[in-house]
Amino acid sequence: MDTSKMLRLESLDSELGFKLLAQSQELSKTAVELVEILDRASLCQQIKEVLNNNYNLGKITEIYEIFGGYINRSFGIYSEKEGEKLEFFVRKYSKGKQEKEVLLEHNMLIHAKKNGLDIAAAPIRARNDKTYFKLTEDTGDEKLDWYFAVYEFLGGEDKYTWVENELTDEAYASSAEAIATFHNAVKDFDPNGMERVEPGILNLMPTLPKLFKEYTEMDVHNKFHSYFKNNLSRIIEIIDKLVIAEEDLVNLPVQAIQCDCHPGNMKYKDEKVVGIFDFDYAKMDLRIFEIGLALVYFCASWVEQLDGVLHLDRCKVFLEAYNKKLKELGGLPPLNVTEKRYLPEMLNAGNIYLILWCSKAYYNDLTLNPYEYFAYMEHQVTCMNWVDEHKEEIVEMIKGL
Repeated sequence: MDTSKMLRLESLDSELGFKLLAQSQELSKTAVELVEILDRASLCQQIKEVLNNNYNLGKITEIYEIFGGYINRSFGIYSEKEGEKLEFFVRKYSKGKQEKEVLLEHNMLIHAKKNGLDIAAAPIRARNDKTYFKLTEDTGDEKLDWYFAVYEFLGGEDKYTWVENELTDEAYASSAEAIATFHNAVKDFDPNGMERVEPGILNLMPTLPKLFKEYTEMDVHNKFHSYFKNNLSRIIEIIDKLVIAEEDLVNLPVQAIQCDCHPGNMKYKDEKVVGIFDFDYAKMDLRIFEIGLALVYFCASWVEQLDGVLHLDRCKVFLEAYNKKLKELGGLPPLNVTEKRYLPEMLNAGNIYLILWCSKAYYNDLTLNPYEYFAYMEHQVTCMNWVDEHKEEIVEMIKGL
């Protein structure tokens, strides 16, 4: 027998095995840290090259990443130009973002700024006069288009997030006024063929049961998946209830909406909104859907004992401030009778929309923490059920507006 082609297998004693396991864990940790360092260094260089080669921002002196978002990557940069220190906001859009979506967002913001929205940042034009820069990366297997945009940097405090929404009544009212000011500024915005890939809420909802069922059939075994499967029939039941009578559609205004109005996308100073940002979800859709989604974001409790409960007193403060601001502006009319009638349905349209975000994010990337996304899913399902079970109280609240 030729022993030169053989290798004897031996077990490890416990001491050596423990030592090697500890070393392998340390190596694994080092590898993760190395990937993070290289990722940051690569991004830093990429951003510098994009800005220096395509914009007139001066000498870039510092780049820092801004965390908190789930979709795009965001950065703050400092530059020096003609002896002045400047600060800008830079976004690297997520993979798969389409040019027409970027154009819709940017054209809408420019329109809004021209029409009185002074608390939002407009995109800054590159040397080629475009409001964005497209970088095509060849990975060998495919070509990826990455979009970058530079914005004015908004002042104010990042005081809240979408899961930290315990605001004062003054801040709730100011937030509603900011949304009203935005809506009024884009009331006559024409997208000129630019559009979000995602359809409007009334066309989106009928497509969701099939998608959700496909998710539940995936070979996944954890708390998130079990919870989603167990609640699927109830989610579909609520989707089936979201029906708008054909004759009422004419009284439900469609216009540009942010589609992501929450306290984490606003900056505050002394309980007043001084900045509103993150319009990359912008689309043409029902105004009342924007309001329903915003109320779910702002007024559904994340406090443990009340998680998912919609605070109707806060909703009332919000809605009264929204309508009052529009009356003061004298352009876009306040919510009409038909919009108010369908508010309960649009509250749950907001819940379903966030259930879609949560499920889509998790099932498209199973490396995400299932316990974190379970918390998000449980919150929205609980709020969905609360809204359905308290419809009469919601209707009574609306009557007082």
